[in-house]
Amino acid sequence: LNHRPPPHGFTDTQIHLLLYQLSILDTNNSPRRCGVGEREARIYSTIVSNRHFGMGHGIGRSGDLCEPQPKAVGSSALAVLTKYLVLDVMR
Repeated sequence: LNHRPPPHGFTDTQIHLLLYQLSILDTNNSPRRCGVGEREARIYSTIVSNRHFGMGHGIGRSGDLCEPQPKAVGSSALAVLTKYLVLDVMR
């Protein structure tokens, strides 16, 4: 793993697919689970859910943005990916 983007960009379809695949890793998108905690991600509107690819959880824990969120595995993975993309742009 070289933590660098591919030489050619992804298509919009590939990006959408990646985002939806990551979002199904978040517990709020599990069809067998219904979270009732005060900080559980719940999205009522289909329009909002589609706009955000089903990602409703925040990232980080207790003020540390780099700490993975156990109930938001997909969102946490996207945060790590974003970090590496930004670091590559800064180089």
